[in-house]
Amino acid sequence: MSEVTTERVRCAACRFACPDESASSKIWTAFQCGNDKSEYHRCLLNITPNGDKQSRITWTGCELGERRRCL
Repeated sequence: MSEVTTERVRCAACRFACPDESASSKIWTAFQCGNDKSEYHRCLLNITPNGDKQSRITWTGCELGERRRCL
């Protein structure tokens, strides 16, 4: 069951945020949005608007995100 909410789900907590091996390097892992319904689809989520690499996902997220389930 998917949990779609009307609130904004942060990209860091979204199940669609996944590693992008083609954009990653040996010392940095790129993360992209895998939700084809989102405006952020295929965007790198740990890059600043200036193009600086970040170690954490910092994008604010969208209404189409789904929270990861905790076990």
